Amino acid sequence: ATGMAIAGDHPIVAIYSTFLQRGYDQLIHDIAIMDLPVMFAIDRAGLVGADGQTHQGAFDLSFMRCIPNMVIMAPSDENE
Repeated sequence: ATGMAIAGDHPIVAIYSTFLQRGYDQLIHDIAIMDLPVMFAIDRAGLVGADGQTHQGAFDLSFMRCIPNMVIMAPSDENE
């Protein structure tokens, strides 16, 4: 996504919230600090039941709020 953004694209990364934790350093250093136009479509954010506790993104808002240049938006319905 970083390479695509540097080349002028606006990539969208679809990822489970809990797996984004594994790329936290890359998110900060390779995207946020350089203020690149990368959008993350995060699935399984917050507490979800069907996939079990290993797939719950219980910490997603707290670890993303402190990242520079990060904008967090939560759509309320399919129109948003």
